[in-house]
Formats: sequence, C-alpha cells, structure tokens
Amino acid sequence: MLEIVFSENAGGALHIAMGKGKYVGGASAVGIIGSEGGIKDEISKQRMDALLLEWEARHRKGWEEAVPLNGSREDILCFPLALSMGEIDEDGIGEKRKAVFENLASIHPMFAKQVVEELWTTVCGSMEKLLSRAKRGESVRIWYSGMPDDACGICFLMDQFSPLELEQLDVTFVFLPFVAPEGKHAAVSYSDWGEVAPYLWGKFALRGEKVPAEFLFGLKNRWKQLKKENAPLRAVISRQLVSVPKTFYDPFILREIDAQEDEFMEAHVVGMVLGRNAFGIGDAFVALRIEEFIRDGMLKEVTKAKREDPIYHRMLRKVRA
Repeated sequence: MLEIVFSENAGGALHIAMGKGKYVGGASAVGIIGSEGGIKDEISKQRMDALLLEWEARHRKGWEEAVPLNGSREDILCFPLALSMGEIDEDGIGEKRKAVFENLASIHPMFAKQVVEELWTTVCGSMEKLLSRAKRGESVRIWYSGMPDDACGICFLMDQFSPLELEQLDVTFVFLPFVAPEGKHAAVSYSDWGEVAPYLWGKFALRGEKVPAEFLFGLKNRWKQLKKENAPLRAVISRQLVSVPKTFYDPFILREIDAQEDEFMEAHVVGMVLGRNAFGIGDAFVALRIEEFIRDGMLKEVTKAKREDPIYHRMLRKVRA
C-alpha cells in the first residue's frame, strides 16, 4: 500500500510510526509557555529534568499501548507541494510550482538552492512512483488534515489520474480530527499530521475509510475550478477549499505587529502569528508578507540577519505616518 502525506514533518512521523510498535527514544525539547504566550527564558534544571522524564515516560507508555501500523517505509510518498500558495494553472508539477518553492526557500538565502533542488527531486520522484504503481492497481492510503495544503493536495492528486483510473483506484482516506481524546480525561487539538505522536498513527489508521469514485471525481473537478481561478492563495473556510487574495492573512500578521514596540524582533512576530493561528501557512509565508510590508514603506529594517539564519532574524522599526 502506498502511503501519501503532504508535509515533510508528517512524512518523518509516519516513518517512525512504522517502527513496528517499538519505543523510539531520541532528543527531546521542552518549552515552558508563559501567561502571555511567550516561552519563558528561566527554568530550573531540576524542573526541566522532571519535565523531560515525564515526557519520556508518557511516550514509552504510548509505544507500549500502540496499535501496530502495518506497511513499509519504502512506500511512504511525501508531497510538500505548498499548493495553497502561488499559481496552479499548469499540468502536473511544473516550473510555476518550482518558482513557489524558490520563493518560499528565499527566506534562507544560504541554503535556498540546495533546499529547492532536494525538494524538487523528492516530489518529482514521488509523483512518478505514485502514478506508476497506482496504475498497476496498487492501493493508496492518504493521510490528510483540514489544513489548506492537505486539502489542495488531495484535489491535485485526483487530477493526476484519468477518469478510468479514478474508477479503478483503491484509495483510503485517513482524516485527522481537529480534537482527539488522549487518555481518559484529556483531549488534544491537532492541526497537522506532523504534530501527531508516531505511536498514535496506528490507532488513527483504524479510522480510515474507503472513498467511492464519485467523491474522487468531485475532488478532481474542484481542482479544475481552482486552476481556472488561479488565485494567489487558497484557504479552507467552513471546511470548504476556496480561492482567496494574497492579503487574506494580513490582518492576523498586522495585529501582532501592532502589539509590538516601535522597534521589534521580526522572528517574535512570525512566532506569534503561527502560535496563535493554526492556518497551516508556515514561517516562510509570514516572512514574505512582512517583506512586502517593508517594500510598501510600513516597516524599516534596523538590523540584518546573519548569513546562516533566516531573513526574519532581525530587528524592524515601524514607520509612522
């Protein structure tokens, strides 16, 4: 069975999830959130050690109680295409999509070229493998969430098959619920599969549903309509995937900028936007919108980021009218 995900984080989590139910240790990090949403700088070593031990115990118990996830890691295909952004009026994965990759990667100038080439190789190889094996009748399981890139991804994939192949396609959808129980008296909110602990994937797999051809045709037709509209962005509103203008998320970014002093760290704004809003847009998108605010004269650069850092690791100043 081919396993489809739409982000590199999800692909990494799924790769670990197929570890046959064994506990997977490794590096851990703990952040303590203050009352105003920021991460507290000061915490005792004893408290940190206690939190790490608690985290490890919870995850060890999770692996012990995990539902095994059958499958092969070699069958995981990752499509981090960022289809909610940029032009989409081309067939398959073309040069316009590569231009979106280059734009998003530009926030890391030192690594941009390498990142784009690696991503391009991954998605093109995954698409070739998907089409080849699905056409031979191999079943497909698609893990998706309510985030716009996932919603675009499933519509895009259906557009890659001919009508006859859609009728013959054996596809299972596993949707990530917005809220899921955790233990007897708790629940956890998810926005992306990359946030799901690997030991829980087998349990979520039990929720998978076979999808009829009529539904797949509907997804294919939705993508054709979105391609005609070819908007700068696509968003999920009331569970509907729709075209939106490039300024759609600006009010949420500007709100965080307004809350800052006249001079502020841009990285803090990026973090607050992403931390407060589960939009699935990523740090690159927020940073690029702030770049446009600078070009429009709303903000002015005070310091520059180090060569190895993303461009938003700098101080900015508000420009008063």
